[in-house]
Amino acid sequence: MIRAGSLLFIAVLLIALESPAHGELYMNSARIECVQQAYKYLFNDRFAEVDSIYAIWIKENPEDPLGYAFRAGALFAEMSDREENLHEEQFLSFLDSTKILSTQIIDTCDATTAAWMYLFLGHAKAYRSLWESRFGSLMTALRQGLSTIDKYEAGLAADPSLYDLYAGCGSYHYWKSAKAGVLKWVGIFNDEKDKGIAELYLAADSSLVHQEVALSALIWVWLDRREYDSAAALAELFIERYPEGKTFRWPLAQILFRQGKYEQAAAVYGEIRALLQSSPGNYYNLIQCDYYVAQCYSWSEQSTRAIEIARGIKHYEEFIPDAIVRRQSAKLNYLGRLAKRRNQ
Repeated sequence: MIRAGSLLFIAVLLIALESPAHGELYMNSARIECVQQAYKYLFNDRFAEVDSIYAIWIKENPEDPLGYAFRAGALFAEMSDREENLHEEQFLSFLDSTKILSTQIIDTCDATTAAWMYLFLGHAKAYRSLWESRFGSLMTALRQGLSTIDKYEAGLAADPSLYDLYAGCGSYHYWKSAKAGVLKWVGIFNDEKDKGIAELYLAADSSLVHQEVALSALIWVWLDRREYDSAAALAELFIERYPEGKTFRWPLAQILFRQGKYEQAAAVYGEIRALLQSSPGNYYNLIQCDYYVAQCYSWSEQSTRAIEIARGIKHYEEFIPDAIVRRQSAKLNYLGRLAKRRNQ
């Protein structure tokens, strides 16, 4: 399941670049068209097709950091989707290559190209932070996350007109402030949520390739701010554009559940479950769906249907890995208790 803050960085590596000849723009129309195709694959959960794009790019442009950054982004997207640390070695290797190649190019390139390289460096740190928060060390996640802004700001210093950098800045400023908690009260962090939102709007309006990335990030911002109508409208827009994927159904289901629209929430969770059916992975997300659908029916006083959903875990519980049993113990216990009730 894609969590808050993750969406921005899951898609951000859909920037199609090529080392240009002298005088060419770093980002041209051919690369933007490539980005649009990559979006369709990524947000429709078609990870094999996206990976193919990355593999070809690396083969044809081995000195371009884009290929390695692209592939790292795809791997993290797949790991986030499946809630499983499937590609750790490759993921970290591609991030290292991104950092090495971007740093080398910065020393010899023009200002606009340098700004793109700083953007890559910022994204590399952001991806590492998100991966650490999910699968590694929280301290490393914090350290990597807090250092992303230095790279984005260096990019803006090199070329203030590269509005794509504001997608990274906006996500950083909002979520740093939203998650700071007591650190804001003691003056360690300023509250920059409004600044972050303004930067995401700027990226959505004026960036070359981050328009949809910035808009999709705003879904989670509005959800965090309990501005549910705005969040739902954006989520529904993206579901219409990318009907095969689960990415935007997760926040929509959460929004509807929080609003008490239990029948609608159950329907969206049901759509996610149907998409998971052919490839449930480690069953983390299947448990997630069954738990919330059962909750929806319980809260809407449809106890018989809730019990039927809970009893459905018998069809897959023997396949759930021990690590997932531990992570999802509270939800599994709830479903187990519900399954033992008599039908009303």
